Amino acid sequence: MSTFAVVTAAAGGNMPPALAIGSALARRGNELHVLGQERQRAAVESAGLAFTPLASLEFYDSRVRRSVPDAIAQAARLAADRELEREVADHVRVLGADAALVDCLLASSLRGARRAGVPAAVLFHTFLEFWERSYRRGPVGILARMRGVDPLAEWNAAEGRIVASLRTLDPAGSREGEGERPAASWVGAIEHGVAAAPDAGRPPLVMVSLSTTWFPGQTEAYQRIVTALGSLPVRGVVTLGGLTPDRELVVPPNVEVLDFASHDELLPRASLVIGHGGHSTTFRALAHGLPVIAVPMHPMLDQPMVADAIAGAGVGVHLHRRSSSDRFAAAVTALLADDELRGRAARFGAELRATDAAATAADALERVAARRPHAAA
Repeated sequence: MSTFAVVTAAAGGNMPPALAIGSALARRGNELHVLGQERQRAAVESAGLAFTPLASLEFYDSRVRRSVPDAIAQAARLAADRELEREVADHVRVLGADAALVDCLLASSLRGARRAGVPAAVLFHTFLEFWERSYRRGPVGILARMRGVDPLAEWNAAEGRIVASLRTLDPAGSREGEGERPAASWVGAIEHGVAAAPDAGRPPLVMVSLSTTWFPGQTEAYQRIVTALGSLPVRGVVTLGGLTPDRELVVPPNVEVLDFASHDELLPRASLVIGHGGHSTTFRALAHGLPVIAVPMHPMLDQPMVADAIAGAGVGVHLHRRSSSDRFAAAVTALLADDELRGRAARFGAELRATDAAATAADALERVAARRPHAAA
């Protein structure tokens, strides 16, 4: 058996795939240590994994309302922080890790593992197309390079490149094998679910979740969606993910707004999900066979790309966050009545549930660990 370090940060949808892969490795008898932020401790330890806090990560908090330039600077520091690089190197060396799985957001941590002589794989938790194109070429990637770390170079230097998504939906999947880019492993979406079974005797349940990260215009989008649901014969549940709106929402009687709610409890009873196009939330809904209305909160993130992908696959629609309440109401009505689209979403969910992407990713990590000289001895 081997010792693995999983290096991550509390950035929302990046956490579920990392925990799922770590848990899959632990079930095989491997020793797992998760290195991350203190506020991740409860989730990590509840999964039965050992946790070590990284002091140099505590500057980062995606829940805080920031200006766009400040948010970009925070993300670039996350990618290129030299103190984080040193701290990760020290920890994986002390742990005697045979391999590390490093979140793609933490490019300098890949360098840290390499400094410690530990082979590392990088985990891409949404479409590879977003990371190699939009992220790397955008302001975060540019600023990270100005800080001395090129995310693409660090990703390409990794011993493994694991994409926790579907190659068939990822635009980068069609280019695999072109040029000199290192090979990537699309293991599938690491989101779990069961076939949703809504209560036919009650109005349809529509779950709304617009990210655990704050974005400008989020409160206004929530209000337009809530107003739309209030005009329809549905039940609405809005989950805020711990983010307090910057003004009080006007909530109709058929809608409930919750600070926190377990999606695992809501999704099996839901008929439709309205989300922000985040990869984790979107594919968790799809894993339950539910159609999705994707409402991207930020044009510079992966959300528009994910929204376009599910619309192209015929399992959801892409709406602008500034869409009117009438437009949201029309979309909800249409998707609840579209049996053909609902059937495609159900089949899509069955296909996701039939695969074990976390196990496939664990296989890849064990191959990385086997390359370390003493591991093969």
